[in-house]
Amino acid sequence: MYIWQNKLFPNFSFDSTEIVSSIQDFTLQLGEANGLILSLSKELKQEIFTEIMLSEALKTSEIEGEYFSREDVMSSLKFNLEIKDYHVKTKNRKANAIAQLIIDVQKSYSKPLTEKLLLDWHSILMADEKGIAAGVYRTGTEPMQVVSGKFGDFEVHYEAPPSKDLPEMIAQFFTWYQNFSEQSFGKVGEAMILSAISHLYFETLHPFEDGNGRIGRALAEKSLAEKLEIPVFISLSKAIEKNKKQYYNELKKAQRDAEITDWIKYFFSILNNALADSKQVVLFTLQKVNFFDKYKNDLNERELKAINKMLEYGIEGFKGGMTAKKYISINKTSKATATRDLQHLSDIGVFNKMGGGRSISYTLNFNETK
Repeated sequence: MYIWQNKLFPNFSFDSTEIVSSIQDFTLQLGEANGLILSLSKELKQEIFTEIMLSEALKTSEIEGEYFSREDVMSSLKFNLEIKDYHVKTKNRKANAIAQLIIDVQKSYSKPLTEKLLLDWHSILMADEKGIAAGVYRTGTEPMQVVSGKFGDFEVHYEAPPSKDLPEMIAQFFTWYQNFSEQSFGKVGEAMILSAISHLYFETLHPFEDGNGRIGRALAEKSLAEKLEIPVFISLSKAIEKNKKQYYNELKKAQRDAEITDWIKYFFSILNNALADSKQVVLFTLQKVNFFDKYKNDLNERELKAINKMLEYGIEGFKGGMTAKKYISINKTSKATATRDLQHLSDIGVFNKMGGGRSISYTLNFNETK
């Protein structure tokens, strides 16, 4: 039996004593993150928020098996955010769609969740998907199943409610959402519980032909911020993607029982991990500021261009480090000039040298800026 077939649905239950410590952890982390961000300039805040939105856009797509280049998504984010002096729009329509969705989720955090908002998100996401009805719920008599395996050997993990039942069940979802209250856990706890359950509830309904996972994760972030009454810049998808198999296992288990303590505990761990990741983005940004303050007068234009290219990849770093070949490609310069610049960057402490011979590469030496 699936959860939606249970006569108790959607009256979820959970053991409150099992989640209190996670709420306390999130509250503490949220205060620390907000404290760090408040002291930053408008430009640095924009940089941090863009980086976190980039992570969400990339990872929410990767969970569904779609992979976009970091450059395409960042280009679309900057273009659609109308960041000063940035006017290049990616030609990748799917990358642009996910970027637009992430931006709209953040901009609409304080708006009440309505059916129109949900359908608009789906329209944005599926605008260029051939064969998918964008902005409408699924129809038809075929069962909506979540499966894995090869043709002829499928494993059905979950079957969603029939399409004919969706109008009534979706209306019930919005009524539940609008009347949701868990005030005994405080504002932060109430927001976390709403985020966890609304995501489970939405994924249980699986109301769209495609895009349910991406919309469901967007909903989880929107509901958290809506209840807290402040924008919360985290990437749930980045935290989920680190162990995608566990996410699907926990979701599968939760979709069979109205008692969802295990699901809430799991989802709270994802919220805390996501917030910890965001704090690292803030600290990384502060490191970059200190880094440039120290070395800005020692760098030529080529060196600055190469360093900025490395920093575009954020905390995860520039894969494989900087090499002479990459430096030549970035700056369109000669091998002799590249070798000289790289040696200079190493000598003044900007770069750490790795390997030897033809395998030499360089990483940024942030330790010197602490």
